[in-house]
Amino acid sequence: MQVFPLQKTIPKGQRSACLLALSLVAAVAFGQRSAPPESGGGEIVANLATGHVVFCVTHDSIIVAATGGGGEVGSNGPAVLPVSSGRIGVLLGAVDWTAPGTGKTTRFDSELPAVAANALRRPRQKAYQEPSEIEDIGVGVLELIRPVVDQIHHKLDLAPDEPLVELILADYVQDYGPEIWSLRYRVRQENLGPEFWQTRIMRPAYIQLFPPEKGQPRTFIETDYPANIAPLNLAQHVEQSDPQFTRIANISRESSEAMTAIANGNSTKARTSPVVDFMRAAIPLAGGKGNSLVMALLDMNRGFQWVLPPQQPIPPGKTQQTEPDAPSLRNRGPRTH
Repeated sequence: MQVFPLQKTIPKGQRSACLLALSLVAAVAFGQRSAPPESGGGEIVANLATGHVVFCVTHDSIIVAATGGGGEVGSNGPAVLPVSSGRIGVLLGAVDWTAPGTGKTTRFDSELPAVAANALRRPRQKAYQEPSEIEDIGVGVLELIRPVVDQIHHKLDLAPDEPLVELILADYVQDYGPEIWSLRYRVRQENLGPEFWQTRIMRPAYIQLFPPEKGQPRTFIETDYPANIAPLNLAQHVEQSDPQFTRIANISRESSEAMTAIANGNSTKARTSPVVDFMRAAIPLAGGKGNSLVMALLDMNRGFQWVLPPQQPIPPGKTQQTEPDAPSLRNRGPRTH
C-alpha cells in the first residue's frame, strides 16, 4: 500500500479511502509512545480492499464478481473467497494489517474460513434461540477484528455510518433459498487526551441484500467500498438498453433470454452460464477497466466454484510473517499519476 499527501486531483470518490489509509498509518505512531514515528517501530499499517462487488442470483447459482477501484494506488481489490464449500465471502475495507514492531501481518481474508468454522461449532447459550449462522459468523469476525482495532489511537476520518470493514456472505438456506448479507463493522472513538483516542469496534450491522422486499426486482446487486465511489450501475445499463451492453446481451439466444429475465426483475429465472459470460464482458465496460476481475459462483448443488480466480491467491490462515526489512510506507515514492 502507498500513502501520499492528498492532492486536489484525487477524485472525490477516492478521498474517503485515502483519508482512512492515512489515518490508519498514523494511528499507532501516536498510540505507541515508546517508539518515535521516525523509527517505524510503532507503525501499524492497514492495506485497504476497495472497489466494486456485483452479485446475481440465477436459477441455480449465486454469481459474484469483484473488481478494484476507488482507492489509492496500491490498494487491493475486494477479497473474494470460499468461506466453506457452501458459502461465499467478500471482504472490503481495512482487511490486511501489519502490527507495530513485530513484522507480522494479520489478513482477515486468510483467517475468515477458520473463524467461520469455529464460530459455527460453538454451543448456543440459549437452547430456544433460533439458529442464525450469519450472526454466529458475524460475532466470530468481530472477535478477530477487535484486538487489531484496539491498537488504533489516532482519530480516524470515517463518516458516522462508514464501516471500517465490510463482510458480505452469500449462501443457500434449507427450506428458504439463496440469501446475501452485508455485515458492516463500524468503530466508535473516544478522545482520552491530546492526539490519543480509544477505538472500539462495534457489533456488526446486518443488512440483507437478497432476497429483496416483496415486489422488488431481482436483478444485479451492487455494493462498493468506499460507498461514495461511482457505481457500475450494471442493472441500469441492462434496463435502459444501452447499445454497448445490448450487443453483449444479444450475443446468443441463451444470453438474450437471460438478460431479458434480469431486465424484467426475474434474475432467478435466468440460466447461469450466459449471465456469467455477460458479467465477464460487461463489468470492465461499465467501469472496471485496468482492474483485475475476480469471479466465482455458488452452485446450488455443487457448491463453490471459481470462474476467474484472483491472480494472487489468498494465503492460508494464521498470522503470516513478513520480511524483517520490509519497506515502511514512509519510504515509498511519490504519487505517479
